[in-house]
Amino acid sequence: MASTPVEDFSVAAVQPAAQISQTLDTTSDDVIAGASIEAVVAIDEVSTVPHGFDVAATIALAESEVGTSRATGWSAPGECIMSAQRWIRAGGGNWGGGGNPVSNYDNATRVTLATAAPGDVIQYENIDSPTSWVTGVHTVLITEVHDDGTFTIIESNNPGGSGLVSKNESWTPAPPAGFQAAVWRF
Repeated sequence: MASTPVEDFSVAAVQPAAQISQTLDTTSDDVIAGASIEAVVAIDEVSTVPHGFDVAATIALAESEVGTSRATGWSAPGECIMSAQRWIRAGGGNWGGGGNPVSNYDNATRVTLATAAPGDVIQYENIDSPTSWVTGVHTVLITEVHDDGTFTIIESNNPGGSGLVSKNESWTPAPPAGFQAAVWRF
């Protein structure tokens, strides 16, 4: 068995003997006078990343479960994340991650709340410990985006321990203190 490599970052702390300076030449003919940096740098909008599954089939299954209740507990079908996984997979989505609230989204692209679309999942994650399953972590499926900035969502296990699948037609993310709403697209 090979020995464990030793990582030594002490060299990174060494300062160069001479100051090295960089300059940016903006006088080139390639730069259009008065152009913003966005005109010069190509920016790939994550909102253009398509869903890799049948969003309508996903939403149809989630809608069909509204008003039902399932067992809760670790990996039980009534837990919010287990329900969202079931719905995404029903549409053929490749939700294969697992383990914690971040690695669950290994096959997904993180998008902004402003670019959220039906079929996206919002995961409340703890800011200080995003990989921990702590009280306050919650998962919902977006089924509609409204012009007023609200969403229609379907969620499971709210209130906690109920396993109840419910629909909210005027929902705005309101993560608990110390949490943030992360939007994921499969």
